[in-house]
Amino acid sequence: MMNDQAERLRRLVNSSKVQDKKGVVVGILSGKGGVGKSVFSINFSISLSQMGKKVLIIDLDVGMGNIDHLLGKPAKYNIADSIHDKLRLDDVIFTGPGNISCISGGNGMDNLFRLEEQNLSVFLEQIERIRKKYDYVLFDFGAGVSEDMIHFLLAAHQIILVTTPEPPAMADAYSALKLLLPNNQNLQVSCVVNMVENLQEGRETWERLSGASARFMGKGIKWLTALHRDRAVLRSVKEQVPCVLQYPRSKYSVEMKLLASSFIIGEQTGEAAFSGKTYSFSTRVKSYFRMFGGKKL
Repeated sequence: MMNDQAERLRRLVNSSKVQDKKGVVVGILSGKGGVGKSVFSINFSISLSQMGKKVLIIDLDVGMGNIDHLLGKPAKYNIADSIHDKLRLDDVIFTGPGNISCISGGNGMDNLFRLEEQNLSVFLEQIERIRKKYDYVLFDFGAGVSEDMIHFLLAAHQIILVTTPEPPAMADAYSALKLLLPNNQNLQVSCVVNMVENLQEGRETWERLSGASARFMGKGIKWLTALHRDRAVLRSVKEQVPCVLQYPRSKYSVEMKLLASSFIIGEQTGEAAFSGKTYSFSTRVKSYFRMFGGKKL
């Protein structure tokens, strides 16, 4: 039944006459490690690509970048190389499985978030040029929100917050929201509840998180989806092949394809958290960079 639903959504995406918006920046964030954020980022990226979208995923997990290893394709160059060795960002992009484009994080990533404004401008000019070549640019951020990365997070067109039903994961997800929403009430945040036993558990997790956010910060977060706990995901991680490619008929893979389809349709129709704005990401980053110049979180 889910396969039939995925096929109907795919036909709807292909038949849509709404003009696509290029360069949508989506930040993928979690409150804590171990919730499957990077695995989600990879499989979501590939699922969007399978729907005909051009996708770039950039690993911004400071000190813990592992996108290339999860893909089973160690990168020759990474962002750290572009900073230290003055390589162009175009030169560190590699093609990953599922026809997605990738930029690896590598070691020494903390320098990226601590660039002086002049060097940051050079880096962002490259990001701005590159993102216009893609439908979606996904930033895979590290767990939590640090003062070094907050200007990148606040400047994204949309944030997808990945959590699980476990209380520690929910508490850390809420802590991340407390650092983001008060600084940008217009920031659109959607929630993915991963590793659920059933859909009700996922909805209840989101309702508690969104309800607390609305009560104490004046704004709730959007429901996106729940993804069931699936052994196929664990097997695919060990095999270093994304689940949607290695086990396309698994529950997780089918749910991911449904998510990608509905995400695209929602964005095109204006029903998604992101409604098609294409403001300059680099301009926003620099504005928040100046705002948080000496401010501690």
